[in-house]
Amino acid sequence: VASAGFEHQPVVTGGGYRSMALPEFQWLNTVFGNVKNSLHGSYHQVSSKHLPRFLAEFCYRFNRRFDLASMLPRLGWAAVRTPPMPHRLLKMAEAC
Repeated sequence: VASAGFEHQPVVTGGGYRSMALPEFQWLNTVFGNVKNSLHGSYHQVSSKHLPRFLAEFCYRFNRRFDLASMLPRLGWAAVRTPPMPHRLLKMAEAC
């Protein structure tokens, strides 16, 4: 961290509800809560095999959350212009 030009200052939270009130962790708790609710609301079982795909889908929706009206047309645009991928390449992506 120091070689990248940043300074690290640890924050001891103590756990529990008091730690959620700290402004340093408020945005982090929000992001984790959104990821958790997105996965639980969409999928009944989340396995490590498909977790990279689930996370990629969440990232796609999260990055486009402020323009919901254009989300489906953009997804269609991306789907039409994406070349087909053989199953063997899809399985390689899951191994990572």
